[in-house]
Amino acid sequence: MSAIQDAFRKLSDNRSGGYIPYLCAGDPDCQFTIELARRMCRAGADILELGIPFSDPVADGPVIQEAMLRSLSAGFRVHDIFEILSTLRGEGFKQPVVVMSYFNPILKFGISRFLKHLAEAGGDGILVVDLPMEESAELDSEAHTLGLDVIRLIAPSTRDERMDMILSKTSGFAYLVSVAGVTGARKMLADSTGDLVRRVTSRSSAPVALGFGISRPEHVRKAISAGAAAVVEGSGLVSTYAGLLNDRGNALDQVERHAREMKSAASPPDV
Repeated sequence: MSAIQDAFRKLSDNRSGGYIPYLCAGDPDCQFTIELARRMCRAGADILELGIPFSDPVADGPVIQEAMLRSLSAGFRVHDIFEILSTLRGEGFKQPVVVMSYFNPILKFGISRFLKHLAEAGGDGILVVDLPMEESAELDSEAHTLGLDVIRLIAPSTRDERMDMILSKTSGFAYLVSVAGVTGARKMLADSTGDLVRRVTSRSSAPVALGFGISRPEHVRKAISAGAAAVVEGSGLVSTYAGLLNDRGNALDQVERHAREMKSAASPPDV
């Protein structure tokens, strides 16, 4: 059983939903990312998603795009993700870590080399948002050999037959996109979100995490009550600290407070 699978097993045993914060690595620098990860740990995050910034993030909205630009402008390079992971593991960071990336940085670094470094640094899973499963055989094979879970995206428009194919090649958890379009905090989740979650969970043997648009405790409660095993939040977190970077202590306090509220919404009152 992988670390990610074990995390979901524990959540299920506790009848609790999971909270997965997304952090853009290197925004605005690697030390702040490490400090954010520590705060997410304290706030009760169950799994951490670390995003590698990319110059053409077609799946991401303005908030994440700006975070990636800040990171790249500060000099972030792919090898920095391994340094961040190694530092966290050296400090005793226990939560499973999924690295999210577009395919180009991995291809340029070398698929085998990238995944080997990821595993050695303490990573647990990989999510490549723009790599179709028909073209992922090399990555899948290498990840399986190294004990890394391969997380895959499912969109609202995904047809049942293709969904079944994606789910058959998913390990760790399936990442369900709540809306068509790019990442970004939204005031409300669509009325159809519950039906979408139930449609996917009824076909999936892996836990399902709902992302894109998650930014409020009521979003978390809606997703978990519909059957999602966890939620993923990115833009909401980045928005919380982005305007406070001149006062990092306050920025970290605000993000931790928000993350605690989100995690609390995923847990029943007696947990």
